[in-house]
Amino acid sequence: MIRMASCSKWLLGAALMMGTVSMTAQNTVMDPEAQSGGHGNITPADDGFIDRVNPNPYAENHETANRVIPYPFRRQDDYMWSTRHWERIDIRERINHPLYYPLQDLPDRQSLYSCLLEGINGGELQYIFRDDMFLQPVTRQEVSELMVIPISDVDQITGQTLWDTIRIKSNNVVAWHIKSEWFFDKVRGEMVNRIIGIAPEVEDINPQSIEGNTYVLFWLWFPETRQILARNDAFNPGNRTQRMSFDNLFHKRMFNAVIYKEDNTYDRRIEDYKVEGMERLLESHAIKERLRTYEHDLWEF
Repeated sequence: MIRMASCSKWLLGAALMMGTVSMTAQNTVMDPEAQSGGHGNITPADDGFIDRVNPNPYAENHETANRVIPYPFRRQDDYMWSTRHWERIDIRERINHPLYYPLQDLPDRQSLYSCLLEGINGGELQYIFRDDMFLQPVTRQEVSELMVIPISDVDQITGQTLWDTIRIKSNNVVAWHIKSEWFFDKVRGEMVNRIIGIAPEVEDINPQSIEGNTYVLFWLWFPETRQILARNDAFNPGNRTQRMSFDNLFHKRMFNAVIYKEDNTYDRRIEDYKVEGMERLLESHAIKERLRTYEHDLWEF
């Protein structure tokens, strides 16, 4: 009797298990979401396993969820000490490549130059200047004129002068200039960096100019650009899944830059009193060390 009871229990358990498996298989076949790996009806227009054409309204993807994180409120009395730096980001360095590539816009990302230029053409960026002191404003029409370089050539047969234009593109950017302020918050006890302005440095593409000549195209008021930078992703070479916006990149200072000017009495650059290139790099490094040492000496152990 005991054997018959245990055998009946075993048969009952096997029957329940087979029924569960069959129901699961039936649901798997009937559920279209399960067929697509749990991500809805994925089509070639989508990026990988994320449905970008018809996103789930209850689960925003990274791009649509990006928002500008406001800076914490600080009183003027909280500023115990501050200084200003002008830095140059050379995009030829590998760590700075996310600020340069891609040269051609991709469906999920574009270069820093392209997204800022898109904001200017769309009217989202209004504060555009010629100088880093933000005293000479530039209109969108003037920016469009700065982007087009007229070139001329003489026809060898007729002797007539022929005119044409070439346009500055993303591949003509050689560096980025940033103007930032460092200050020590005595309430929170931290050294904070705030970027004030950003400017692209481009090569002179005029055939009649000196080869290798570069110049700053225009200056942008950085706080106004944060909304655009937060909506555009920079490539994360370490982990593609962990997306990172341009705003996060600048906020975390995930780039390498060389200081070429510090706020000083004479309003001069490092190149004005350091002639050799190695001396300028050493002076830039010394300014960074003074900033680090100042913060370190404020603490007592």
